[in-house]
Amino acid sequence: MEGKLFWLVALTAVHPGVGRSEEAQVDLPVQRDEFGLPTVWASSLKGAIRAKAELGLFRDGVCVGDPARCAGVLAAFGPRPEEASDFASPVAFLDAKLVAIPARSLRGVWLYVTSPLLLSFVRLYAEALGAAQAVNLPEVPRPEKGKVYLSDDRYAIGNEAVINERKYGVAGRAQALDLPPFQEVKRIAGDVGFAVVSDDDLAGVVRRSLLVQYRVRLKQETKTVDVGPWSEEYIPPFTAFVSGYYCAKRRASAVGVRVQVDDVSQCRDDEVVDRNRKICRRQVKVDGDPCAYVADVAKGSLWLGGKETVGRGLVKLL
Repeated sequence: MEGKLFWLVALTAVHPGVGRSEEAQVDLPVQRDEFGLPTVWASSLKGAIRAKAELGLFRDGVCVGDPARCAGVLAAFGPRPEEASDFASPVAFLDAKLVAIPARSLRGVWLYVTSPLLLSFVRLYAEALGAAQAVNLPEVPRPEKGKVYLSDDRYAIGNEAVINERKYGVAGRAQALDLPPFQEVKRIAGDVGFAVVSDDDLAGVVRRSLLVQYRVRLKQETKTVDVGPWSEEYIPPFTAFVSGYYCAKRRASAVGVRVQVDDVSQCRDDEVVDRNRKICRRQVKVDGDPCAYVADVAKGSLWLGGKETVGRGLVKLL
């Protein structure tokens, strides 16, 4: 079994949702990990990557493209739910863990905020996936509560820094993180600084960095409120996560692919899925390595979470 570490950076606000929550302060909160920090669950991440792979190949679970390419997708990501017992996907994704989140700064407009806990997620995944040598993390300072280490003095006002409308005493300098997501953001937005806060202060900073949008649905005829208002929570653009996956060195030699045929009589009785729609399920040989296929598709831009029709959910995998 081989492991691969990858990074996720938000290009627009992202809503990996959990549905309605009675306990949350917003109606539609984002997913959170065991520490209450924003995360992207492995199931959501795998689903988004699979949707990218299936684009143009499947419609309503039926292969409408090259059957060999459809077979490659199924071999890598597993069968459709209705055939889930056929075989298991060789790929196991990990939850995407928060590494750093943008925060408002009274000086310098914005900067990244991280903490020892967040950077420990990077070390944990790097060790677990056998990528420790490829990840260059500097020595992480451990500030006291109410203190902050800055990578650049331009964010300081004397001996203080104001981050997300809260004052922190500047305890010293921290080295900027030279990791793939921040290299990508530097290419887009220029040089952005870093602040390392204590794990005690982290939750408050993150909570104030998350975006909350209030929405209503209007009646088409009168343009008056039909439903709402309700609130939606979003992870801000440029937020960075770390994730990865394991891929087992096993593969199915052939997989069942649902295809639409001109004449259902061409199919054996045990291949017919829907006689009226002329859909048959045929065994198609799998060419190539599913692990290599996933490595190729799990990079670049894709849509993740909800609200993509209003410009939310565009992320980049690195």
